[in-house]
Amino acid sequence: MAARPTKRTGLTGAVSRHPAAGIVGGLVGLAAAGTAAGIAVSRMAGRRVRATELSDEVSTSTEHTAAELRGDDPLGAASRAADRTALVQTDDGVLLAVEEIGPTNAPLTVVFVHGYTLSMASWTFQRRTLAAELATANGHRPDARLVFYDQRGHGSSGRGHSENSTIDQLARDLSAVLEARVPRGPVVLVGHSMGGMTIMGLASLRPDLFGPKVVAAALISTSSGNLAELNFGLPDLLTRVRAAVFPVAAWTMRRRPAFAERTRRIAADIVSAATRALSFASSDVDPALVHYVDAMIAGTPVDVIAEFYPALAGLDETGSLKPLRAIPTLVLTGGKDRMIPEEHSEQIVDQLPNAEFVVVQDAGHLVLLEKPDEVTAALTGLLRRVAAEQTAGATRG
Repeated sequence: MAARPTKRTGLTGAVSRHPAAGIVGGLVGLAAAGTAAGIAVSRMAGRRVRATELSDEVSTSTEHTAAELRGDDPLGAASRAADRTALVQTDDGVLLAVEEIGPTNAPLTVVFVHGYTLSMASWTFQRRTLAAELATANGHRPDARLVFYDQRGHGSSGRGHSENSTIDQLARDLSAVLEARVPRGPVVLVGHSMGGMTIMGLASLRPDLFGPKVVAAALISTSSGNLAELNFGLPDLLTRVRAAVFPVAAWTMRRRPAFAERTRRIAADIVSAATRALSFASSDVDPALVHYVDAMIAGTPVDVIAEFYPALAGLDETGSLKPLRAIPTLVLTGGKDRMIPEEHSEQIVDQLPNAEFVVVQDAGHLVLLEKPDEVTAALTGLLRRVAAEQTAGATRG
C-alpha cells in the first residue's frame, strides 16, 4: 500500500459581498468539484489521445447536452451502440435514462454509476472494451450484460425536487434501477466518485442485497466522508477564497440559475483551466479533450450542481461499508488525485480488510478516463473472479 498523504487543511473564510466575484469563483470551484465526481476523457493505452481520435463532430462549444456528447463519443459509434434503452421511474416519479449492452439472460449484470455533473457517457472506454473482453470464444456471447444510467438531474434523466438531491435519494434511485432492470441478479456495482457514494448509500439503505444479489462492487476515486475538509491541493490562501465564495455561488445557482448559466459561459475559460488542472495528472492533455470535458460540465444545469453539493460536502457513509465486507470489492484510485486524495480510498480499505486496493500511478481523479486500460483491466479481473465463483457455486449446487 502506498504511503498515506499528509492530512488536508479545512475550509475557512467569510462570505464575499460581491455577487459577481462570488458566482465566478464559486462556479470554478463547483465545476471543479463536479469534475471531482468524474468528467473528462484523457489518455488511452498509456499514450496521448489526439484530437483526431475524436469524432469529426466534436465542437469546442460548452453548450452541449449529455445526449449530444454521447453522439460525439471519442471512440466512435461502435462504443456507444446500445442493445436496449429504457426509462426507469423512481419512487418520486423521476424518469432515469438507461442503456444496456448484452443479452438480458447473461449470467452476470454490471451496473455502472457515474459521478457528479457527469452522464453515462463518462464510461465510454469501459463500455467499449469490457463489452469485447467479456465475450466468450465460442459464439462471442457476452459473459455479462452492461447497464449504464444517468443519475437524476444529469444527462438524459429527469429532475426531481431540490430537497431530494441527496445520497439517500440516489441510493433509492439505484435500487429502482436494480428492481426494474436486474430483477434476479447476480449483479456487480461499479461507481466512480459520487457513483461510489451512491453504492455506499445503497448498502446503508438495503444491506440485505449485498451477498444474495449484489455479488461484488468496485469503488473508484471515491470517499466515505469528510469531503468538506478537502483543499483540492490548493494553497491555504486560495482555499480560503474558495470557501468564501461558495455560499454566494450556491445561492445564485439555485435562486438565479439563468444568471448563473450566463456567468458560467462568460467564465468558461477559467472553468476549463480549473478542470484541467484539478482533474488530470498528465501535462499533455489535448485541448480538444478538455473542451469535451467542459461540454459535459455544461450539460448539467447550474442549479443541479448547487443542489447536490451540500450532500457531497456533508457526506458520512463510513458506517455503510459493513455490508460490502460480504462481497469481493475493488477499491481503485489515482495516485495523484488532487480532488479526492488516495487517503480517502485507504480509509475505505481500512473498513474493508479483504478488498483489493489498486493505486494507478500518475493518474488524477479521472483515472477511469486518463488510464482506461489499467482501470478496465482491474474491473475485468474482478468480473472474471466473480463469474468463476458463480460458476463454481452453481456446480456445487
